[in-house]
Amino acid sequence: MKTSRSLFVRVILMGIVGLPSLASAQTTISASTTSSTSTSSTTTTTSTSALVTVKGSVVGASETVNFSGQAKVSTNVVTDPDFGAQPTVVLSIDMTGVTGVGASTGRKYVVSAQETMNRRLNAADLVQVTFPFYQSGASPTTARVGAASFSLGYDVGALKLTSASGQIATP
Repeated sequence: MKTSRSLFVRVILMGIVGLPSLASAQTTISASTTSSTSTSSTTTTTSTSALVTVKGSVVGASETVNFSGQAKVSTNVVTDPDFGAQPTVVLSIDMTGVTGVGASTGRKYVVSAQETMNRRLNAADLVQVTFPFYQSGASPTTARVGAASFSLGYDVGALKLTSASGQIATP
């Protein structure tokens, strides 16, 4: 798990059964597959990206901020033919396409969160990340923290991301 100065991430791997439903999102998914061969084996990498519509509110002492926009979720699923390990997903979440509006002041808030992490490939994956946000034009040192949850579905046989939805909430 990668932690930067302005981004705190907590990642939880869970099955979809029994989870509260995430807000439905319109998702556009595109995919490509490449193979590389060494002298002993062939590694397959399947790249998939999705633009996930997210929305929700972060409630705080200063004011509630209502967020909406699109997060870019990119996956690279890599096989391990040499040792037969479960494929690894290199997951990137870019939330810079998400913005907020203060409920009481109407002020605009920006999100500068981008995160990359490694996950094991499973048919269903719930990823929760926290992200910094701050008033547009203000210093990032004044950042508050929000939480985003992404429900991801994979075709394990084809090594592709097939569905994604997300929502934003108070951490």
